[in-house]
Amino acid sequence: MRAAAASLVDTGKVSSRANTRSSAATAVALAYVGAHTSTIRIGAGGVMLPNHSPLSVAESFRLLEALVRMLFGIEISADSAIGPGFYIGHSGGIVVHGELGAQCSIGQGVTIGSKGAGRSDGYPRLGHRVYLGAGAMVIGAVRVGDDVVVGANTVVVQDIPAGARVVSAPVRILPRRVQGGTSA
Repeated sequence: MRAAAASLVDTGKVSSRANTRSSAATAVALAYVGAHTSTIRIGAGGVMLPNHSPLSVAESFRLLEALVRMLFGIEISADSAIGPGFYIGHSGGIVVHGELGAQCSIGQGVTIGSKGAGRSDGYPRLGHRVYLGAGAMVIGAVRVGDDVVVGANTVVVQDIPAGARVVSAPVRILPRRVQGGTSA
């Protein structure tokens, strides 16, 4: 993969004003998803498509973001601040827009973001070592403390203290219906 990424980098045809690390990461990501060297060239100034002028670094990021969203079902905002050790257990249906501390783990279908409803009221701030179960949502300008576990399909709309376990409403077990319309 290193050879494929190196073959994508074309430092002679683009300006050197951009961050080299971001263009190298873009090159590795595009090599990973199978981009062909005759189709796309990546360098310090961004991406260059055939018969087009070079894309800026911001446009390159948007292209990479769209590829990741289409291939893996994960949308991570460019405005997000994510600490080291971020782990996604299963991809698909994931939206991240907020601040996440170190060693955070999220499951499939997790949403971290603003409430919306016509206006932005801020974004969530998660502490270190926070686990969000499958389908969990943390929405609005809330703070989630360190070492918090949020259960599956739980919607968090208020601040959570450190060390807490948050679960949704308990399950109600209804009596089984028997023929004739009475309960067993």
